[in-house]
Amino acid sequence: MNDRSNLYQIRELPSDTAHNTPVRVICYLQSQLTELDAQQKEIAHKYYDGAQRIRGLAGAGKTITFAQRSAQIHYDHPEWKIAFIFFTRSLYQQVIQERISQYYHQLSPEKKPNWENLKVFHAWGAKDKEGFYRHLCLFYQSRCQVTCQKCHFPLRQCQFSSQSVDNVKEKLGKNISPGKGFQYVCDDLEKKITEFVELYDVILIDEGQDLPPSFYRLARNSLHEPKRLYWAYDEAQSIGSLIVPQPSTIFGKNPDGSLVVDLRGRAENWNKSYRTPSLLLTIAHAVNMGLLRKKGVLQGVSNQKQWENLGYEVVEGDFSQNSVKEGKLVKITRKPENNPHPVDNVNFPHREALGEILTIKILNNEVEEKIWIAQQIKQDLQQGLQPHDILITALGGKKNKQYLEGLKQELFKHNIPSFIVGEKASIDQFYKQGFVTISNIYRAKGNEAWKVYACRFHYATQPLEYKQETELHKRNEALVALTRSRVWCVVTGLKSPIFEELEQAKKQFPYLNFPAFNSKLLQRVTDNNEE
Repeated sequence: MNDRSNLYQIRELPSDTAHNTPVRVICYLQSQLTELDAQQKEIAHKYYDGAQRIRGLAGAGKTITFAQRSAQIHYDHPEWKIAFIFFTRSLYQQVIQERISQYYHQLSPEKKPNWENLKVFHAWGAKDKEGFYRHLCLFYQSRCQVTCQKCHFPLRQCQFSSQSVDNVKEKLGKNISPGKGFQYVCDDLEKKITEFVELYDVILIDEGQDLPPSFYRLARNSLHEPKRLYWAYDEAQSIGSLIVPQPSTIFGKNPDGSLVVDLRGRAENWNKSYRTPSLLLTIAHAVNMGLLRKKGVLQGVSNQKQWENLGYEVVEGDFSQNSVKEGKLVKITRKPENNPHPVDNVNFPHREALGEILTIKILNNEVEEKIWIAQQIKQDLQQGLQPHDILITALGGKKNKQYLEGLKQELFKHNIPSFIVGEKASIDQFYKQGFVTISNIYRAKGNEAWKVYACRFHYATQPLEYKQETELHKRNEALVALTRSRVWCVVTGLKSPIFEELEQAKKQFPYLNFPAFNSKLLQRVTDNNEE
């Protein structure tokens, strides 16, 4: 069982609890959990004929909204075939189904969803897990006879046989990332299907930033007219694909130059984060884009309107050609109305118990790092936190498995139970009652915890060539790590320029000051001009 509900269960606070203990903050926040805001409720209940895209910050409520929309559509049209697709395996099919069931129960207390018509798929799938890609392979394979009439292979060699992670690693090498591996199998399947069959009435894609363009086309081509394809994404969280899922990039243009998929009037920007305090969100964006990087900015948005779409206000400066040429500073801050997290409220009642939201610690080596983290978690538990309140997530580096196992061993020395996400006994599990969660960054994506230890942060500026990584990938990993936190984040690692950026951003908060830039200076532009 995936005990994500423990994150939200209101716990009892003993009467003798000290005023400065962090558990007071958790109890208060549990009592203040916000339901969908007006914009989200409207989006959940209103669905279009055709395509729609939601671009939302980490913690903006995209998954919850799509779960509610799925329930609403299924209630309104029980005969329709609906597919809800997610990519992060540890989000777990059961968790999403539970959310959909909750919303469906509000609409129809006497009935349960018909899971034959409302499918919840992992994007890829495996032998023990339904997946949309695998589902398509099996469907087209089923159209083959014992000897395939089209491909003339025995059924077991049919060209539509689904490819597993292991298959792809055999072909492309063991260091291939999940994102690149999935792109390979989707590209391959798209080429092989010469005539698509329309299988679904609605497809919803959650956390779509790591899905390749070919996957979106496979999904759209599997839809009946009017092609109700809805996708949500945050390009800053893409740690596999660096392609921003915009219509022109994915679906192309018609011969007359018009977009195959036109999102005008149907593109939503959600610039509030309900999960993460504004301090962590602001610093995450600074690190992600390289705004304070000595060698210059790497990626991001390059005009005032796009900054506003992310929830910021340009206080001073601009992005004009003259400002860029003269190296003038731009000053931004998050608009107060876009910071709904309770700790951002000036009247937050437990400021003393809150303490430092962001702690930064540089260690001499990774052995020291693991020892220090274990000691800190021991103190966390002594102050009233529960093991399952805590997540340790590590940026990808050398010898990942050994590093995570070393963390588990250090915690064991302090009698602190922990488990590593993805181990065979808990391959789809992210939360366990009474256990600290240890996860690589891929499996942490889409999940959260009250306190996060983001370790091996020096790898944010150290891409691994043998994994075909870039600094863009690594800085996206850094943003994902920082924004898993519901309150506190502890960043650790070895000496690296990234810690200078972190300290500088923390010192500048609630503002960020950086040299003006334009799209020509960026390695990756995330401006969205197709709304």
